[in-house]
Amino acid sequence: MYSCPGCGSQMLFDIPSQQLKCGRCDRMMSIAEADEKEARQAGSSFDVELLTCPTCGAEIHAINTAAASFCSYCGSSVMLEKQEAEYTPPEKVIPFQITREECFTKFKGMLAKSFCADHRLKRDITADSFRGIYVPYHTYNASVKGTVTLEGEEEKGNATYHYKTKVELNHSYEGIMHDASREMPDNISEAISVSSEARDKVMPFSPAYLSGFYADVADTDPDIYVPYAKSEAIRKGFEQTIPALKNDPSHYSTADVETALASKAKADYTGDTLLPVWFMSMKSGSRVLYAVQNAVTGEMWADIPMDISRFALVALGLAAVLYLLFDRFLTLRPEMVMCAAMILAVFAQIAVNGRRTRIHDTEMAEAVIKGQTVNVQDRMEKMKRLQKRVNRQKNHGIFRYLGALATGAATYFVMQYVSASMNNVSIYRYGAIGLTVLMGILIFMGEGASLPIGCMITFAAMIGGCLLMILDPFHSADAPVYIVTLVIMAGVVLECLQLLRLYNRSCSNTPPQFESHQGGEML
Repeated sequence: MYSCPGCGSQMLFDIPSQQLKCGRCDRMMSIAEADEKEARQAGSSFDVELLTCPTCGAEIHAINTAAASFCSYCGSSVMLEKQEAEYTPPEKVIPFQITREECFTKFKGMLAKSFCADHRLKRDITADSFRGIYVPYHTYNASVKGTVTLEGEEEKGNATYHYKTKVELNHSYEGIMHDASREMPDNISEAISVSSEARDKVMPFSPAYLSGFYADVADTDPDIYVPYAKSEAIRKGFEQTIPALKNDPSHYSTADVETALASKAKADYTGDTLLPVWFMSMKSGSRVLYAVQNAVTGEMWADIPMDISRFALVALGLAAVLYLLFDRFLTLRPEMVMCAAMILAVFAQIAVNGRRTRIHDTEMAEAVIKGQTVNVQDRMEKMKRLQKRVNRQKNHGIFRYLGALATGAATYFVMQYVSASMNNVSIYRYGAIGLTVLMGILIFMGEGASLPIGCMITFAAMIGGCLLMILDPFHSADAPVYIVTLVIMAGVVLECLQLLRLYNRSCSNTPPQFESHQGGEML
């Protein structure tokens, strides 16, 4: 669309200068000059190339860029179908502020924090894997006005005191935004949330900003996200109000009054704004990995599964260190070793349960049909979970699971020193029974994805170990105890492998099918 007045080559938007730049002679042209040259009127439509993925049906528009050879949303390595189309732009746009190289540098920094990250991400992903896409956002002004009664409680000694406090909300917010493209997964768009920093850079739309990039179309009804805008006003209102009670020692909960405030909140749709994002997708078996960065604030979301073989090396190294410590400083009884194995099994089961619950929540979210009314209380809880998830990604790594195992090892050391002066097998007998009961509770009270076979092997071996210590059919022989311990550890190994598989599954997404949904659901 824009050609260089000097050499006739295409001019693309240059992020550092915020102007158009010729790729051949480096001539610069301001956005205003480019619009004047093209005699473009504000709000007028213009011709673009419509690129459609034959695999998932995703559609993006392009100006002055080559046809894509892969789909940014489903990760398929296919040549996107190209056709001419007319594009009616929104009134506002936030230009790209972060370059592709800066985005890739941050992504590499996230990978560097985890030695066990999937090696394919480090091997196959380059800066060119990130595509610059303008995502349309519906924009709203929202307010909430009303008085509610918050219930709180305060601990004093052995007593708990309950209080009620009236709080008045009278807050108004402009520029609340929610992505308007069905191609953009909602959970990702919320994870790279639009801040006031981004809204301060809003500019009147010009096709020049799109030159060399891609753009989605707003294809969801603005009314769908009016409840979302109301819930955001309520959430922000409480965030500003609760700190004002800092001199009150009570701890207040807003869960019971959030839904009631929905009827007192108002939200008005004020138009659409294009927000720039760097988007990367990679096929991983039958699922898709995403890395998305807000190209204004730098907030990044990335799916980073673990490399199981590399994790195994780390785990073996840790096991070797623990073995040397045990062999050097401790005199091991067979019963001690078995109880230690049971402790590791319990910690492994806790980690597995957490991952099963995470997958269960994701599957429930994926089952929600788009377009349903947003429940304010669900909205609040979802935002809290997303924030926790994003915070965890800032210190991403499978080492938190190693930390759980290390905690188990520390517990083992404590048990050793506490029981060093008590050479009494009954202590380990009671410990084994307690750990086995706890293991059973963890196994049968968990929810979500199916149980790993290692859990059942471990649990059966732990029951066998308890019977062995209670009945003593082999007259306190060491060999049977060590055999049971080996079976328990074999089950723990299988559990850990399944844990990694569950983790990798939760760090990926189902391939989207845009032709079969209407917007608003989690992909």
